[in-house]
Amino acid sequence: MKPRNLAWLLFAVSFCACNTAIKDPTTPLDETANADSSVMQYTLPEANTNAAVAAPDDLLGYWVGDFEPAALPDDKRIRTNEHEAWDYTNKINISIDEIRGDSVFGHSVVAGNARPFSGTLTRSNGFALTLAEPGSDKYDGSFAASIAANDTLLRGTWQSFKPIEVSQRKFALVKKTFAYNPNAALDNGAFVDWTKQQKNKLPPDATEEERDFFYDRSYFSTTQQVFDFNASVDTLTTKSVANLTKADLFILRNSIYARHGFSFKNRQLRAFFDRQSWYIPVHTDIKADFTPLEKANIALLLRFEKHAAEYYDEFGRG
Repeated sequence: MKPRNLAWLLFAVSFCACNTAIKDPTTPLDETANADSSVMQYTLPEANTNAAVAAPDDLLGYWVGDFEPAALPDDKRIRTNEHEAWDYTNKINISIDEIRGDSVFGHSVVAGNARPFSGTLTRSNGFALTLAEPGSDKYDGSFAASIAANDTLLRGTWQSFKPIEVSQRKFALVKKTFAYNPNAALDNGAFVDWTKQQKNKLPPDATEEERDFFYDRSYFSTTQQVFDFNASVDTLTTKSVANLTKADLFILRNSIYARHGFSFKNRQLRAFFDRQSWYIPVHTDIKADFTPLEKANIALLLRFEKHAAEYYDEFGRG
């Protein structure tokens, strides 16, 4: 094998190992999404930082973790790369905002949707919660959750009121506090959009091994350059972003939203930012929270995104 082709092959193998992608027919990001005003009828009290729940007030705050399908046939899973498939799991934030006697009030934030709920609290060797969303939204449902006395894990299930793609889910959540941190760094590999692809042409001198190894298509993906900048801290300039790919620009811009706790509707973005250890979905409308630096960087990134060429990287057969 010629040295040039060997280097090409090794690059593809190493790049494949860190990529994931989700198939999604939606647009890249609906930045006009508005928060449901009814969510704001309850004011979250000062954060209770007690991780273990010994009294009702210890339940107050954000409970965060995976919102998993209770069951999902293999044919419903969406391939992300040659080793993984996305199973419709999203990160959820169940915010318990107020407890009055045996009555509980709060809201849930997941997959770009923020919905109020109310319900009851039962005490029995710990605490059990029965909570219901209003029912006016297609994705509303009811939660049944419990936590043992002095435990730190809130476990439960959710059932949709109406038939939807995933009608039953389960969760095991821990209490977390949210604080905007402009220094939160991207830390979990590349972003890939499986739906944006182009057909590849192998070099005329490609070996039989190379022809057998490579996909005949390649995909919209970030590069290592995306980790060179923090759009919430660095003052981006025309010079600094001119050579970034369209995917790099896209993720840098959306990383600003993620640091403010924006809950993404887009599946690819959800899957990518859900993997960030610091990310908590808190809001569905956070534009008012942007700093002047972030606003300027968003404007610059959007301007370059409009004119950047699609960029695709190649990786091994799935």
